[in-house]
Amino acid sequence: MAANRPTFRELEESAQAAINCLQLFPEFGSARIAIIGGTALWKHIPDGRTTMDVDFIITLAGAPQVVKTKLLQMPNSSFAEFSQFFVYKHPSGKNIQIDFTPEWQSAYVPAAATMIGSINSTNLPYITPLDLLALKINTCGMRLTAAKKSRDAQDALTVAEMLLKHGPIVLTHDQKEAVRVGIEDVGALSGRHSSWWTSALQL
Repeated sequence: MAANRPTFRELEESAQAAINCLQLFPEFGSARIAIIGGTALWKHIPDGRTTMDVDFIITLAGAPQVVKTKLLQMPNSSFAEFSQFFVYKHPSGKNIQIDFTPEWQSAYVPAAATMIGSINSTNLPYITPLDLLALKINTCGMRLTAAKKSRDAQDALTVAEMLLKHGPIVLTHDQKEAVRVGIEDVGALSGRHSSWWTSALQL
């Protein structure tokens, strides 16, 4: 099974391939997109946990379906859909899952979200560690499954501890509003009491 796990480079190549294809559609050019989730976590904490898929947030009406439909309809498309999974067929032979989160499912749109038409191949639009922290805490409060809530809580703790090594955590208004949704759940599941979180995040 481990042999089928994508490397970080393969995840980045998959993200870049998806963006390159989206850039072929002028109607998508002004929509903004950023890499969130496990791939962003791996980017910011290379020795942390790995992931199997690429998660985007995208500011496009009709997402994710309109995006998937366009990508699947491309001639000789490198994308496929199996059951509920939308994948990029990486040249390595691995099918790498790609998820497009519409902006309405996110607490806010991170500042790193970049217009699709202006993204270049040398600078993938990763969200910042602060946005990663805020969105991990927020989604922890929204999850329906215990396993995913626990994973988000542990991810949030990993990011928070990394940030605290470099100084105090200073959140924006949007980030503070996002974390309030999940602060109790993170406190219950991360091994750190909610009072620690309230202090660490200066809430």
